[in-house]
Amino acid sequence: MSGSFANQVLTLIGATVEEIPTSHKEESDWLATLDGFTLLVEEKTKLENPELAAARANSRNSGQVHGTTTSLRPNRGISRIIHKAAKQLRSTAADRTHDARVLWFTSTGFDREAKDYQAFNTLYGATKVFDLDVSSSLRDCYFFHFSEFYKHPEIDGALLATFDGQSITMRLCLNPYSDNWQTLRDSPLAAKFGTPVDPIALEAEGLVMIADMDLDRRNPEAILDFLRAKHGIPRLLNMDMNMASAVIGVPRSGA
Repeated sequence: MSGSFANQVLTLIGATVEEIPTSHKEESDWLATLDGFTLLVEEKTKLENPELAAARANSRNSGQVHGTTTSLRPNRGISRIIHKAAKQLRSTAADRTHDARVLWFTSTGFDREAKDYQAFNTLYGATKVFDLDVSSSLRDCYFFHFSEFYKHPEIDGALLATFDGQSITMRLCLNPYSDNWQTLRDSPLAAKFGTPVDPIALEAEGLVMIADMDLDRRNPEAILDFLRAKHGIPRLLNMDMNMASAVIGVPRSGA
């Protein structure tokens, strides 16, 4: 897989990376081993929509402002990508010895930050919650919406990366519904990516909320009632965020 972000980064941190050959069934992409710990990796890359890129270029070239607003709610298209990745991880896991399984998801292009937030919120079913009585109370709430991590506990975590054309930044997100998430958290490979997103630890510190109950995610008011009672916040509300951007071409000085 020439040009693979996962292969390049995993090799850079000192892992031995083996490409998994194609077969009669759907397979994952990589086996990465570091200090005796083997990670099964399915890699996905979200490219920029070519129609949006062309529209932005046309506006810029004509001196017009090109503005976009992108919803950061869980995204159906990304859900389909994760569903396919989970199937590939299950398939390869049946035949390959490994210690943990992850989805590697790289967002590229102009709107890479929006895609990265969408991927995060799709994995965790995340929204923002806030207390109407406290102005500085905005924080994440995981598993408020339908969650791909909840749906696919065979995915122990995800490495979310953004690539700006020159450098790559990333974070490891742990799936608390996996039986194996603590093994991944404590692994030598995980240590290479800094402090992971650990919902259990973050909730214990009071930094996030977790909607850990068996309620229909299509009934947000019932979920809010649960969270209000759990945290003693009677005026708790949620808000899904958007990301807005605007671009305009500016002539170079002296042109």
